[in-house]
Amino acid sequence: MIGEPLETAQGQYRHHALEETSSTNTLCMDYALAGEPGDLWITAQTQSKAKGSRGRDWQCQKGNLFASLLLTDPCNKNRLSDLTFIAAISVREAIEEFSHNQNAIQVKWPNDVMLNGRKCSGILLESVHQQDMTSVVIGIGVNCQHFPGEPLHPATSLFAEGVEVSPNAFFLALSRKMAGNIALWNNGENFPAIRQKWLDHAYRLGETISVHMPGQDAQDGYFASIDDNGYMLLELFDGTVKQISTADIFFKKTE
Repeated sequence: MIGEPLETAQGQYRHHALEETSSTNTLCMDYALAGEPGDLWITAQTQSKAKGSRGRDWQCQKGNLFASLLLTDPCNKNRLSDLTFIAAISVREAIEEFSHNQNAIQVKWPNDVMLNGRKCSGILLESVHQQDMTSVVIGIGVNCQHFPGEPLHPATSLFAEGVEVSPNAFFLALSRKMAGNIALWNNGENFPAIRQKWLDHAYRLGETISVHMPGQDAQDGYFASIDDNGYMLLELFDGTVKQISTADIFFKKTE
């Protein structure tokens, strides 16, 4: 096994810190395929081939946090997507430790964290199944110092919003929050507690949104909630409620 022991209340995690790698997610997946048992964090000061959701590029300037957590058989396969919500609320709670304005930190469906209405973090979940074992990688990028100038959604950094914290200090807080929320989740048995934490800080809940799904026309409606599987519940203007599993979400008032 690689990595140094990482101190959390749960105590079972390890941390492998690198100066540079192509992608912390890719490296975690390589280790998984080579038999790494999991509960392993990999962080890097910079990445050369990072990726965001749906194959988009992720900018990797030194001074930001690039981290991936490898888990092995954390739950039944139908609950793997819960880990995206666990990561989002853990990032939000970690920012709380360093921010004076906790109400400004929100989670945006399905995989972003917002600070003062702008994206400061993204999450990418990947998995592979081999030899009756499922390995899951949770990639987390946090704009500690820098943010892209022309992203799909308005972006910011912690520093730009008055939150001064190093990537290393932020990672230690994040790793503790992740360990606590994974334990609360209890291998997928207690998603309702995670769901409620997420809804308590949901970005623009109840407001009018435009949902852009791959290969389909955009649909407008109200962001009603998320269901027990983490799907967005979109209430159309005629009162019909649709489950949305994946989409880009736009809020027309500010975006």
